[in-house]
Amino acid sequence: ATAQTACAAGTYQPSTGQTSCTDASAGYYVPTTAATEQIPASPGYYVDTSAAASQTACSSGTYQPASAQTSCIDASAGYYVANSASTSQTACTPGTYQPSTGQSSCLDADAGYYVSGSAATSQTACSLGTYQPSTGQSSCLDADPGYYVNSTAATSQTACSPGTYQPSTGQTSCDDTGPGYYAASYGSAFQTACSTGTYQPSTGQVSCIDASPGHYVGTSAATSQTAC
Repeated sequence: ATAQTACAAGTYQPSTGQTSCTDASAGYYVPTTAATEQIPASPGYYVDTSAAASQTACSSGTYQPASAQTSCIDASAGYYVANSASTSQTACTPGTYQPSTGQSSCLDADAGYYVSGSAATSQTACSLGTYQPSTGQSSCLDADPGYYVNSTAATSQTACSPGTYQPSTGQTSCDDTGPGYYAASYGSAFQTACSTGTYQPSTGQVSCIDASPGHYVGTSAATSQTAC
């Protein structure tokens, strides 16, 4: 009797006149009985044994672009594979990163950190003068005028205290008010000149001094009073 009807799934008879059945090779499979050829594993699938009757899908975190393969490829660091039976890996998008191989997703950048490019394997701390309150961001925010950030990986900015001010963005400290000026409130972006009738000889002040009896101040931003 011929073996045409006798070959089980996973085996095949490659030529007429051969009476024995041949096991499917690793990387190939035979899903039916009485087959005359083996089928290569599809891209996104693999067959890791001989005499297989079916192929196996690559699991999430792995992929396989080629056919007739015996295993799948782990996603690289900086990449991910979300679904099974995938033929390619996907780069982590800006704001996300992945330090490990074989992963099915990427990690959001933490608050205080950012990821500017794609396929990143790490996140970067916000530098001095910048902050980031949200996760998954691709950049940090400059400190506003009237505020400062004096540490790395900051999640918030700090208001200039009374007596200090900061006119610029992205700064790491505030400036003391100068003589003849003051800053009364938190978060001042500028210093205020003492008005006529008042003066201030010192730096870093929250108010000006009224002219004493028998004295006057005829200009603004005065640092001293004048006797009548």
